[in-house]
Amino acid sequence: MIDIRGLLSDAAKKGASDVHICCDASPRYRIHGKLTDSHLQKLSQSDCLAVLLDLIDEEQRSAFEKDGVIDASVSFGEGRFRVNAYKQRGAITIAIRIVDTVLPDPSQLSIPGQVQNFAKLDRGLVIISGPSGSGKSTVLATLLDLINSNEEKNIITLEDPIEYLHEHKLSIVNQREIGIDAASYEEALDCALREDPDVIFVSRVDTKKELMAILRAVENGKLVFCASFFTAARDVIAGFVDLFEGSEKTSALFRLASALEGVVCRQLLPTKDGSRRAVYEVLIADSEVRNTIRAGKLSLLSSLLHKGHDRGMFTMDESILGLYRNGIIDADTAVRYSENTDVMKSLVSPSLNR
Repeated sequence: MIDIRGLLSDAAKKGASDVHICCDASPRYRIHGKLTDSHLQKLSQSDCLAVLLDLIDEEQRSAFEKDGVIDASVSFGEGRFRVNAYKQRGAITIAIRIVDTVLPDPSQLSIPGQVQNFAKLDRGLVIISGPSGSGKSTVLATLLDLINSNEEKNIITLEDPIEYLHEHKLSIVNQREIGIDAASYEEALDCALREDPDVIFVSRVDTKKELMAILRAVENGKLVFCASFFTAARDVIAGFVDLFEGSEKTSALFRLASALEGVVCRQLLPTKDGSRRAVYEVLIADSEVRNTIRAGKLSLLSSLLHKGHDRGMFTMDESILGLYRNGIIDADTAVRYSENTDVMKSLVSPSLNR
């Protein structure tokens, strides 16, 4: 039987972000975005089951047997891990995210100053977005920690599962895990407004009811942070509006425009030296941005980002181009991760395929 604690300790020491356990294969580590073989023994079905049972409790086991999938947070020693297990072809596969227990300084994450400023707001909606593994959870946790360290606030987080554990500092931080401390995001959001919060963090927004509850919170004077998965600000907003149908979209655009303070998109790009570097897109909701959203002209947001440099805005492609011009990434990477590949190709074409 594999020693899962020893395996996770080894993965963490090697800088892995994730560990993958599946039947008839040796464990794999994801290091700097690339899947790497651990060169340990291949695992049998019974090995995978034993690993899972070592990570979850009886209640979670019952839920897994019923649903065929489970999300959980696990702590042992000084480590904290996010576990997702699922069934495939009758066997068990497990993906384990290694969560940093110590929040890094914002400068270590290359978080722009204008993004850190969102932590100084008293009310509004701030959306942090990016694909899985891009570090958006770490950015969100860091912003909450800035508030916790510098403001006297009541912070309530709604997470599935809880990742970073926050201590009470100047603020008090109450972290609720969906499925354990509350039945659903919708229920937890409704309750949150009766819990005298100053700041609410929602780790996922999937339904119209959840978004409406978030907008109500902002309209009641709260500061709300939430996560999304897109890499462009206009797509983040369009995704939220698409939760509504027909004539509801017009009302949603007006309420979202009024509530929004900013959208931050983040990606991690592979660099020439084999590491990864963060790039950002930052949209700040000034009057022009709000009016554009109210009018439903979301395709114009990219041009507003280009014009908004003096107000701290910039596009993802501008961030990517900056890394390329500084020699940190190659031309192929710049094109592959860009929003407008044709434009990026024209800017880096002399270096392509060298």
